[in-house]
Amino acid sequence: MQRISPFTIIKKPALKKIFLINLISICMMCTTVAQTSKTDPNDVEGWAGIGLGFNLPGKWAIGMDYQLRTDSNLSRYKGSYFTPEISYKISAKIKTIANFRYASTINGQSSRIGMGMEYAEKFKKWKLEFRPQLQYTVRYANDGDVSNNSKWILRTKLGLEHALSKKIEAYASIEPFFTFDKTEYFIDNIRNTIGLKYEYKKNNTIGFFYIYRPDYAKSYNRNFHIAGIKLDLNWKIK
Repeated sequence: MQRISPFTIIKKPALKKIFLINLISICMMCTTVAQTSKTDPNDVEGWAGIGLGFNLPGKWAIGMDYQLRTDSNLSRYKGSYFTPEISYKISAKIKTIANFRYASTINGQSSRIGMGMEYAEKFKKWKLEFRPQLQYTVRYANDGDVSNNSKWILRTKLGLEHALSKKIEAYASIEPFFTFDKTEYFIDNIRNTIGLKYEYKKNNTIGFFYIYRPDYAKSYNRNFHIAGIKLDLNWKIK
């Protein structure tokens, strides 16, 4: 059997560009100082994940996402995050979603449930998505997402995708986290994301992304720069 070196894959023009862009971005972000504080409220995180999706008969779909996170300028293991999700297509453009997330972090274990919907509109090479989700924290630990008092969170994600070619897709999104606790700011934090996806095989993609996430608090505001990679594998069950 012929062995394929990862450097041979990177030599492909499209993947080479993606690799270089993300390598430069990570190196630039690593110049900031680790550990957030009042005097230096910036940190760099790294997220690596894999998603498994199954399209079932009758408009149902199930999936499981796993994500490993690091912080302190990519130098420290932060935790592992597991998110099973189920969805049902009401129409060609609308589907309902329900999910559960369990996180095992250096600060403890957390869990939450979420319910929402997703609306998608396609026009030519563009795709617009809107995903509101109501989220309830069952068990809290400092997992880096929301504050302790914010039991209920409303997340409203607005995303735009554009096909650069048959295999490569660029996307951007904004996702504010709204709180319902009077002791917290109305907007807890915002995920601002840009990224690229490459479909190396039908229904299988690898993606690279960057997230700028300002986190608002009473004592001081923090800023997180997140470099990430995700592999998505999907199957259709007849």
